[in-house]
Amino acid sequence: MSFKIFSLQLLRKIKPVETIEKNRKTVADEFAEFQQVESSDELKLYLELEKEVNSAEFKKKKTEIDALHFKGSHEFNLLKEFHLLEKKRSIRDFLKVEGSSDLERFKKLKDAEKTAEFNELKKYVNDGRFAKDKKEILAQVYKGSSEEKQAKEFHKLEKSKQIRVWNELQNPARLKEEESAKHSKKLKIFNETKNSPLLKRYLELKELVNSDSFKKQVAFLQDKTKFENSEANRKFKRFKHLENDSEISFFTGFEKSKLYKNYLAVIDSADLKRYRELKQTTTSAEFAERKKYLEDPKKWEKTNEYKRQQQYLEMKKLPHLVRYFKNKGTTVFDFVRNWEVVFEDNFGAAKPDNDKWSFTSLVADKMLGDNFALAGDLHHFTEGKNLKTGNKLTIEVRKEKATGKIWQMPSGFVQATLDYTSGLISSWKSFTVEDGIIEAKIHFNPVRQVVSSFYLAGETDQPRVSLLEMGAKNRLGFISLKNAKAQFEGLDISNLSSNKWYIFSVEKNGSQFTWKINETVVFTGQSSELNKKLHLNASSIVVEEIPAAQLPASFEIEWVKCWRKRK
Repeated sequence: MSFKIFSLQLLRKIKPVETIEKNRKTVADEFAEFQQVESSDELKLYLELEKEVNSAEFKKKKTEIDALHFKGSHEFNLLKEFHLLEKKRSIRDFLKVEGSSDLERFKKLKDAEKTAEFNELKKYVNDGRFAKDKKEILAQVYKGSSEEKQAKEFHKLEKSKQIRVWNELQNPARLKEEESAKHSKKLKIFNETKNSPLLKRYLELKELVNSDSFKKQVAFLQDKTKFENSEANRKFKRFKHLENDSEISFFTGFEKSKLYKNYLAVIDSADLKRYRELKQTTTSAEFAERKKYLEDPKKWEKTNEYKRQQQYLEMKKLPHLVRYFKNKGTTVFDFVRNWEVVFEDNFGAAKPDNDKWSFTSLVADKMLGDNFALAGDLHHFTEGKNLKTGNKLTIEVRKEKATGKIWQMPSGFVQATLDYTSGLISSWKSFTVEDGIIEAKIHFNPVRQVVSSFYLAGETDQPRVSLLEMGAKNRLGFISLKNAKAQFEGLDISNLSSNKWYIFSVEKNGSQFTWKINETVVFTGQSSELNKKLHLNASSIVVEEIPAAQLPASFEIEWVKCWRKRK
């Protein structure tokens, strides 16, 4: 399994899908608002007012007006507001903490590795993961396990008459003896057995039970000290040790204190910001001079200049204008400015869009004009019958007999009835991508017996760019054929949390490919063979018998979107 995926999730580098989609909507809404504001008469007026009220002429006019009273003036209110804030308990308590030795000690501890470790371990223990891990570890025993069942099945087969005869006649001399014997019963059993499902299953189990991984797993299941030696127990002991550490005790105590809670509540507050602004303003020489000036009985508040100034200050607070100036000159809108959607499907219609998708692969269409199965497949593809839409695309694998063509060596294409049906979609008729970004929101819920894939391919299925492959293997990257054997270059993603939605994407730039999961780069690679136009494909392939409880097996895609750089 991929430590990279594990660490990215542990460090929360892979953002939740909900956060990404919310942020994307926010950016899209704010960009629309930004464009609207940028061309509005309101912005023109605001810029005029800003220029006016900040001009030297305006300030000069103001200083020329006399007969103003300080009481009730803008400056009077500022001073009154400052004194009220100065006396406020939350501000006074904040100033006690700010710059204190305890706060400095706390800040150092907050960034310390030991504190981070403690917080992680505390969460692990308190959120139920430790109890779950302990229960799961202790529940892993050999008796009743799949390993025990597989070993029993293997030994039973090994003792069967067919397998004993088959093993005996693996000796060339013994085989020759039986072949020369007239009406040899053992030879008959040997010939009946050598291509039988029974022998196939025996050989599969033989390879399995004799493998190092199987033996290792059996040893683990039989180990009575597995919990004591587990990572979960090590974490728990470390948590208890850190819990009693003097620095950690100080840290947790300070963190829970009323003074610190007040400090956090106030540090980014409007009250504190306003207090500091007001302190700077009201203690300045300019303010004192202005106060003295305003004590003259003059009516500045009635002037047109004052009204224009208030209008400017009110407009300055308008949320849409605040957002406009916050975003102006930044890179926040670079993606929506520079990229355009060239292909998308939210699968909202009652049935799949025939203008976008074909239900026959390009290879199958060129060869036969219809889908076909490969040797080892346990399913036939249907013409859209196994596809569901409405709010997402669901490719369903069903247990139902179906007859179609299957490729078998050396016979070629033959008619065969298989026990399962599945489906596929392909954009080869409607859309290909040369360079750009391909994204799909997919439900990561692997079924070991089913290979579900979303990938890009050219004229042939191999090589291909896999956004996602899940099932017995969970991975992304390049898949190709070398000497009739599948070759993979990419990343194992088995550590992804199951039964969750993820946005899988790949950016193609010539022969350079960059994969992301939830906008986090997880893998990069190059393929000169794939530096060409590619089309989109999604399918589910049945490779083993599926337990009834897991049927129908579903491959769910909420949406697909392809981007291209604007010219």
